Amino acid sequence: MQGIKDRVAIVGMGCTKFGERWDMAANDLIVDACYEAFEDAGIEPKDIQAGWVGTTSSGRRGTMLTYPLKLDYIPVTRVENACATGTDALRNACYAVAAGIYDIVLVAGVEKLKDSGYSGLPLYPEVVTSGVEPPVPAPVQFALAATRYFHHYGLSFEEGKETLAKIAAKNHHNGTLNPKAHFQREITVEQAVNAPMVAWPLGLFDCCGVSDGGAAAVICRADLA
Repeated sequence: MQGIKDRVAIVGMGCTKFGERWDMAANDLIVDACYEAFEDAGIEPKDIQAGWVGTTSSGRRGTMLTYPLKLDYIPVTRVENACATGTDALRNACYAVAAGIYDIVLVAGVEKLKDSGYSGLPLYPEVVTSGVEPPVPAPVQFALAATRYFHHYGLSFEEGKETLAKIAAKNHHNGTLNPKAHFQREITVEQAVNAPMVAWPLGLFDCCGVSDGGAAAVICRADLA
């Protein structure tokens, strides 16, 4: 977000525990994440002037933010942009504050995928244009990117797999340091390299787990921070 780094500030953040949250609905996840962000920022819900909420499949309108938080009479925009949904919601909120439209806003993201009973992310109508192409779910899309990366940088399959495995091992280590992470168990590079293949060349530990969870941030003008 070039040009606005000195004009906006994140003054509060919150998030839920991520995982198979059978005990909570999307509304519950939003409340937990947002109230943690409010407390972190030292504000109350009534101080929020506008909101952005990012979700792929857990809600259809901005009311999914206003209803559980009882945020009356403020504009809320729902954002959906696949893997970039959360980043896009944050970006739009930051630009609105930087433009001087609002002084303090809320951004939240939530996903409750486990309730669908589906083990992965569903395909959307816009993904398949004619109805006859083979499905291209997320692991396949990123497998194509990995294959291109190997080719572009002259990596053999073994070198590429080891590179990916180091990333997976590092991510799982970081998970052990965060009590809110979905996965909290160390893995070795060797385990990642030898894991079952999901979409060549991506193995099990190269692919994202499907998690329920929510996160929130309070953004304000830098001179108010």
